[in-house]
Amino acid sequence: MFLSMLSAELKRTLKNPYSLMLILIVPVIITIIAIVLFSSLGFLQTRIGILNLDTDPLSRLTVGVVMSMFRGGNIIYVSEDYQQKLLSGDLQAVVVIPKDFSRKLYAAQQTELIFIPSPVDLQVSTVMYRTFRSLFEDLNGSPFFDPQVIRFLFTSPGYPAPKLSALEREKVLNLTSLLIPITVFLSSACVLLAIVSSSFQMDEQSKLTELFVSMDVRGFTYVASKILAYTSIGLIVSVAALLILLRFKVQLITPTTLTLIALNSLFHASVGLILSAISPNMQVSSMFSVALTAVSFYFSGSVVPLSSMPARLQVFARNYPLFLTIYSLRKQQLFALDILNDIKKIALLTVVSVALCVVLGSLKLRRR
Repeated sequence: MFLSMLSAELKRTLKNPYSLMLILIVPVIITIIAIVLFSSLGFLQTRIGILNLDTDPLSRLTVGVVMSMFRGGNIIYVSEDYQQKLLSGDLQAVVVIPKDFSRKLYAAQQTELIFIPSPVDLQVSTVMYRTFRSLFEDLNGSPFFDPQVIRFLFTSPGYPAPKLSALEREKVLNLTSLLIPITVFLSSACVLLAIVSSSFQMDEQSKLTELFVSMDVRGFTYVASKILAYTSIGLIVSVAALLILLRFKVQLITPTTLTLIALNSLFHASVGLILSAISPNMQVSSMFSVALTAVSFYFSGSVVPLSSMPARLQVFARNYPLFLTIYSLRKQQLFALDILNDIKKIALLTVVSVALCVVLGSLKLRRR
């Protein structure tokens, strides 16, 4: 019975032209929106930390040069325990001045600054990184970094500009890595909320609910088949989004990413069914779906930077499953941290939503 109901639910969804259009079109639309958004991002009100490891007596002058280059943000000095400030979002990035920076600069050798982004507002950090790197490349070979200019604010040609590097984080600070969470997780969430939120109402209109009641179908079997069917739809959407990203040469697909994709699909499938269970009709369920989709975009942290939200909303956003999913992926990419605790938290929220979905959905099969 369970497999028959699961198969029937999948066939009904995939044969529906509206559902099929959403599955195919939404990932494309969200990808285009993401490209447009990130192409126009600025970095107003950014907070940048400077870690100076250079002990050379002349470093006071070179640090001043570096500080002037990053004048677009609020600059503070940080110590070597800066990582927590990046993880909390207090800083959008930290720029490290190596210990041999001044020596190399005054010897007319290639110098390098290390750029370390924050996983909280990675889109802002990415724009900063790409902007400053382009600036340094434009200044390469100009008199700006001549020691005489640094000392006396005069000119003399031929000194290389520092090379801004993110080391192993280089591949994360590009459009591809930004599109992974946007396209994959948001596409799945949007499609599921749109399709699933009217599931119980469609059963009632087609008299399936009465049929299942007359057949004494268990409430758990009824709801579980729907959850699994719509989770499968979410996985299909995620795969479609990944296929789109192949065009951008995605290289960040890992077992952790796949685990987060599965949890994201399961969570939004159950949330969509909860909306359907508490809605008296399809009009109300559609309104709930649109509202929750807008909330998901806002609190995902991918479209609206967390730092730009009011303080109370930031607390909510940090515990919103979609933000936790994207944030966990970025933490692992940037710092190679163990995100098992984050995955457990997401799994717990998912289990709670599934349990609530089963309880509310089972009530639909009560004999009237």
